[in-house]
Amino acid sequence: MQFDSRKERRRIFNNKGSDVCRKTCDEDDPLAYYDHNLQFYGQPPTETIALMEFEDLALERLKVLKAVESARERFKTTSDEFSEAMIRELSPIFSIACTATVPNVKLDAAKEYEIRMNRRRDHIGHFILRLAFCRSPELSKWFMAQEMELFRYRFAIESKSSIDRFLQLSGFHMDTLDMDEKNALLPQLSAGSGLSTDQVLSSDFWKVPFTDALELVRKRRVFLKNGQAFVPRSDLIVIIAGKFRKNMSFAMAKASKYFAYIEEEDRLGPFLRRLSNKAYVGKDYTNAGENNARVTPEMVEGLASTSFPLCMRRLHAHLRKEHHMRHFGRMQYGLFLKGIGMTLEDALKFWKLEFTKKIDSDQFEKQYAYNIRHNYGKEGKRTDYTPYHCAKIILGNPPGSQDAHGCPFKHTDPDLLAQQLESMTISKDQINKIVGFARVSQYDRACTRFFEITHKMPEEALGQLITHPNQYYEESRKIITGKRSIEAVKTVNVTVYDKPAVALSQEMDDIQD
Repeated sequence: MQFDSRKERRRIFNNKGSDVCRKTCDEDDPLAYYDHNLQFYGQPPTETIALMEFEDLALERLKVLKAVESARERFKTTSDEFSEAMIRELSPIFSIACTATVPNVKLDAAKEYEIRMNRRRDHIGHFILRLAFCRSPELSKWFMAQEMELFRYRFAIESKSSIDRFLQLSGFHMDTLDMDEKNALLPQLSAGSGLSTDQVLSSDFWKVPFTDALELVRKRRVFLKNGQAFVPRSDLIVIIAGKFRKNMSFAMAKASKYFAYIEEEDRLGPFLRRLSNKAYVGKDYTNAGENNARVTPEMVEGLASTSFPLCMRRLHAHLRKEHHMRHFGRMQYGLFLKGIGMTLEDALKFWKLEFTKKIDSDQFEKQYAYNIRHNYGKEGKRTDYTPYHCAKIILGNPPGSQDAHGCPFKHTDPDLLAQQLESMTISKDQINKIVGFARVSQYDRACTRFFEITHKMPEEALGQLITHPNQYYEESRKIITGKRSIEAVKTVNVTVYDKPAVALSQEMDDIQD
């Protein structure tokens, strides 16, 4: 797979529009470009890589971003707990993210090669996911948020000399204040930055256009004069991250225009589509029923009222009322029931009991029984399909007027959602909190808070985010059966896939579009 057939020189543009030539990166020396752990990802890779490696790097990067998402959802990004979670989860799969660059130090050839190979994986993996997640604003927003947080974390662990080296390599030109200028503006710099006069004198300051420091201006944390913002080293990340965000936003918008051409590639298009739908990389619950008690049709009614997530409660209520369910609803609900322990025989019995209240048995066997057996791997290509995770439900086919599938927090009008929650005797304050999460597209947090309320748990007591309907059911049964307490947990395990990327790649071939 080749990103760009041209052998061109790497160029990264500085703030004034001129370009800074980097080492030539061609097929003879593909690692020459990777001089630093941090990257602006300004130019796409030009080397040719095998399709298998393409898939491996994509899935590796996806695991990294999911680990970042989980850590930032549970901890403040400025806390020690966040740093510990990042180190714990990223070290085994993306060690370069937890390692600072050591500039101007001569390393042996083997170590230098290893570091540059890791930087190469970082670079290529980023661009592959950029292709996968550019196809919708929602996907782009998720991707950019995780990449931004990863960049901020990596920037924070770099030394002063390493950051200076990064700015030099990236052609990021800014004017610095000399000592005479600092002395002349000492009171203003101190008041604007919140630093003492001694700290101002010992710290580096840069002059940038105030439009590049709007976040600092908004927080009234910077001194402004003649359209220039005077930024101390401690706030440099704000400027650099702003530039990073601006570049990524432009690149994602540009990439989305060409996604139609990528989709025409028979091998690449389907993989990229599945990749973005595979934003969930946790437990797949294929054989969850083996670890749970068998669920029979007679048990479903009781379980639905106590342990089903809101999406499955809605599907169950729709089925009981209409005695019918359209295709996407049957898929979402049927695979969920399979995951919680319903056998094929019981599934056929369950659906037949409802559907035959409107149609006869022969019609059910002809039109619907095959699909149920197919989900259990007994028909067609005999794939043992997995229950839908939240990302697939949210990003999949949206429900129509006669449908009941989808995510209630995503696909329901906020006022109607509040009305439905009110009918479940949830307090007004908690309804506002849940609906508030849904309004800002934090559907996992809305579902997690719903879980905690319905299980009489304190806020954030669950200790993890709900990212799979079967995860909701599994955690609910643990509480109801006394296997875990409703009290808050003290530690958080950030869940990532523990399988090799190649195995994940093979599994993705079986994911239903």
